Amino acid sequence: MKNFAAIVGVMSIAVGVSTSPVSAAPQVLAVMASLGPQQMNCSGSICTTSLSSYCLQRERDVPTTGQAYYPASKDHFALVVIDKNGAETSLPASDHMSFRSSRGYSTVNAVINKKALSELGGISAKIVVSDGAALIPEPEEGDPNPISEQEIAYATGSLRDHGNDLVDARPEAEAASVLNRMAATIVPKAPANSETLQQLWHDVIHGLGTSRPANSEGIRRAREIYDWCQERSSYHSMSGIKSCLEYKHDDTIMRLNTDYWESQPGY
Repeated sequence: MKNFAAIVGVMSIAVGVSTSPVSAAPQVLAVMASLGPQQMNCSGSICTTSLSSYCLQRERDVPTTGQAYYPASKDHFALVVIDKNGAETSLPASDHMSFRSSRGYSTVNAVINKKALSELGGISAKIVVSDGAALIPEPEEGDPNPISEQEIAYATGSLRDHGNDLVDARPEAEAASVLNRMAATIVPKAPANSETLQQLWHDVIHGLGTSRPANSEGIRRAREIYDWCQERSSYHSMSGIKSCLEYKHDDTIMRLNTDYWESQPGY
């Protein structure tokens, strides 16, 4: 697993026309279970949200921004389609959605085209991620080191199970998921005042439903970080809060992923 600072540096470089050969497949990613159904934000032609993830294969490269992935199992991700009357229908997300890496190995964007959602009878959508979820990079023609079926089975089986115990079950992981959910909910241009800040927290915690106690250790830690982000400087819009939450989320994921690798032999 590569140093996160290096990842950020790579992602900050402007993308140009490349004549380089196809790179080897990047890491298989673990995706943390959603804390209850997670609302997707619809804007323009798509509906999308951000999911917390971490790497399962340290010997493979970190995914570049926009790397396409597909679910290791249809049971791992469910798309909840909500019609105009509020009725909900659950469908396999892999049949209707796409998944792309966002910030290195720490987040993945789940996306559905609004036209596709409309054809399913929906006006809005949610996504539910189950325990033990994983994403596999889409294969590319000419890959010099494609992921084999045996490698996929090991990464999504033994390595993912190891992650369930050493990453997903920790309060820090729960806190990271709450932070990422908050960041994904923010409308960047909204004013950052006491009312919008409190409303954001209320909406996200209320959206968890009964999936987590409101006084759990993970939520308590998320609240501490949220308050820290508010106190760092005077933000005129929610974009500053969003950036702070994303930074703290990614830093937490990096630490969890480091602990994960230090707890087991090399891949």
